[in-house]
Amino acid sequence: MSLSEKLRKLRDNRNWSQQTLADMMRMDRSTVSRYETGRSIPNYQTVVRFAEIYQVDKEYLVEELDQLLPKTEGSGFIAKETSDDHDLLIINQFLQKEPDFKMALLELHLMPPKRKAFYIDSFISQIKVSKRHKDKL
Repeated sequence: MSLSEKLRKLRDNRNWSQQTLADMMRMDRSTVSRYETGRSIPNYQTVVRFAEIYQVDKEYLVEELDQLLPKTEGSGFIAKETSDDHDLLIINQFLQKEPDFKMALLELHLMPPKRKAFYIDSFISQIKVSKRHKDKL
């Protein structure tokens, strides 16, 4: 499967519009369209960002990119992060079980900074109140 097909399939599987993905990637919708149709090839950093947003292994997308881009000689290395953060694993499991909450978080991510800060503060306050009054809730 080509990189463009993988990108389209990943987006379709999440029922996201091209505009939603473009907002998350901070790019124009037309750029997403060009990547999904194969008219443009994203750079490495963009492919890594797609992998992060789609929560897939980078190699799943990068291996296709390697076939599309010309080979260049040069020294360097690529650092890979580890997924040793157990809290993130728990959060990911929770988000898989609660798709409405996941969509709300995606909407929160796209909000302007002040509005985002307001909702985050409100959410944290609600959690703190529920901890203090767990016998009443």
